Amino acid sequence: MPEKFIKTVVLRALNLLKLKQPVELAVLVLGQAEIRKLNKVWRKKNEVPGELSFGFNSRQMAVFAKSFPNVLSLGEIIINAEKISDKNYLSKILIHSLLHLLGYSHRRMESLENKVIKKLEI
Repeated sequence: MPEKFIKTVVLRALNLLKLKQPVELAVLVLGQAEIRKLNKVWRKKNEVPGELSFGFNSRQMAVFAKSFPNVLSLGEIIINAEKISDKNYLSKILIHSLLHLLGYSHRRMESLENKVIKKLEI
């Protein structure tokens, strides 16, 4: 999937969420073996997820964020490469993970997630 598409979805979603502060965010696309290993290490689940998200508050703060105190360090979105052939599905994964990194739980984010996806018009 093109890097430009991922950037466009994330930037448009942040704009729709009215987040004005600059953010630091990494999006990684990994194969099934790699994402399964991360899921097993960090979540103790031996299965292949569609995505994982890790906030920087769950690990040490990144060097970049320390250098730029006005930048909000969100964390990492890790996407299973086998599950992103459809742009609509990829958009949903990105929005879902982004909302998690912004602190939303599943209970609180479903309605907001659907609104953002609908407004993206991708």
